[in-house]
Amino acid sequence: MLASALGSGTKVSYCSEKDTLDLLVSMLRNGGGEKNGGGALKAFGEKLGKLLEESGGTTVASAEVEALFSEQDEKLRDRIASVAKKAGKRLKGFHSMLPLLLRKGHEDFTWPDFEPSPQNIEALASKKVLCVGAGGLGCEILKNLALSGIKNIVVIDLDTIDLSNLNRQFLFRRKDVGKPKAQVAAEFIEKRCPGVKVEWYMKKIQEFGDSFYRQFSVVIAGLDNIKARLWLNAKLFSLIQFDEDGDPEPDTIIPLVDGGTEGFKGQARLFFYPFYSCFECSAADVQAGPKFELCTISTMPRIAEHCIAYALLVQWPNLEEFRNHKEYKLRAVKNLPKDATEEKDFVDSKAPNSVKLDKDNPEHMTWLYERAKQRAAEFKISGVTYNLTMQYVKNIIPAIASTNALISAACTNEAIKYLTHCSPIFNNYFFYSGQTGCYTRTFEYKKNPNCFTCGAQKITVEIKASSTLGELKDQIDKKYAVETTAFATQTMTTLFNKGLRITENLVKPLEDLLPKGGAKLVMSARKLGFSQASNFTLIVQMMD
Repeated sequence: MLASALGSGTKVSYCSEKDTLDLLVSMLRNGGGEKNGGGALKAFGEKLGKLLEESGGTTVASAEVEALFSEQDEKLRDRIASVAKKAGKRLKGFHSMLPLLLRKGHEDFTWPDFEPSPQNIEALASKKVLCVGAGGLGCEILKNLALSGIKNIVVIDLDTIDLSNLNRQFLFRRKDVGKPKAQVAAEFIEKRCPGVKVEWYMKKIQEFGDSFYRQFSVVIAGLDNIKARLWLNAKLFSLIQFDEDGDPEPDTIIPLVDGGTEGFKGQARLFFYPFYSCFECSAADVQAGPKFELCTISTMPRIAEHCIAYALLVQWPNLEEFRNHKEYKLRAVKNLPKDATEEKDFVDSKAPNSVKLDKDNPEHMTWLYERAKQRAAEFKISGVTYNLTMQYVKNIIPAIASTNALISAACTNEAIKYLTHCSPIFNNYFFYSGQTGCYTRTFEYKKNPNCFTCGAQKITVEIKASSTLGELKDQIDKKYAVETTAFATQTMTTLFNKGLRITENLVKPLEDLLPKGGAKLVMSARKLGFSQASNFTLIVQMMD
């Protein structure tokens, strides 16, 4: 009968028989997971739910429930019993989540619409979550999601497994070296957590369209790439639809949870568009990798990194031929011009193209290490090692497994809190520092009113009056990572329009095009990687 089908699920701690029936009703109303829609199951779920509402204290073994079950034909009873078994197993499998999802706590500690019920488990199981990255953070996030009740997961990662990954990326084994990270991680999770489905892709996130991202309830990113974060941030914000009053449609909001670690430090951030600041609001505060003045690395290096930078930025571009790290042909390096600001200033423009650097090629990395060691010996500098060369050239961020575990747990917690409404989400930045003890801090990153993604549609630029319109365009494109497609005056006189091929003003000085001191322009631009452009008010402040 129905009671025996539910089985041991009725005996789970914190869960009454009434709770078990509530979960069964929820699963039946969703079609019991059947691909054909489960119309008959949905109808039975409605009847059972109505019976529970009318009787109040109905139990699994009550005469009313068994009578309703017995009225159904044999085939439907078998299907209902199958769903009941799933309900029992689900309660038993995720019993550790029940105290949280059944908690009848104070309203200050939950969302206003939170209802304590085992149905929250079904709500989790029906959601789809995207995990971007299957590395140190990604492995932990995937494990946490699967063990927290998420049944539908998609993971994207471009990398293959390297031997050096195995000390902290615990979903991989030595036999997996060389295989796609996303594939191995997905297969491991599916094997370890029966009932969890993990789709995997080894593609760039930019290759997926709007319809792909719209299927997710939340996105968690464990990336080590700022450009990818900016693109994902802009993509998810662009999917929000607004009603006639300018309010966002709740069903179109897809929050982004972002995590990052470096040694004993880490951070977890929640971007709840459009209410919280977005990633781009604070992108200027993100520290880039070490950069040195070219005059320093070429004339007076002082540390090991200066020597590695010289090998990478100055010597490698002057390679004419390369067979291996011992057999190569190197052009003489040009003398440094006084006004040199870029690597190309060291290279003879008439010389043939240099050898393309492959950062995953051991011969290439060994050559850079040998050249850096040679230069360090010349200037009596110690500390150049192969590992340091790899770290500088590939911008490798030191990773510690325990820090990854802590930050990925924080990221997953925020996703679970958002999906179930069982607890308030944080607003909006969590920082962990384990270098000097155990220190954490949570604070709100304010919105940037000049943010190109979520801020007011107005930006201000200071530029010399003698600069050309093209230089103004280049300055905006570089600062905001956009492609400016049009400039027009407030009276809609076109100064530049890429689509209409109006480009003659790009070479003209701003002082010949705009009033003295500056002007307000209408500007059209699109984020890199996006086809749709947006209009902005551009305030140009010209300086003498």
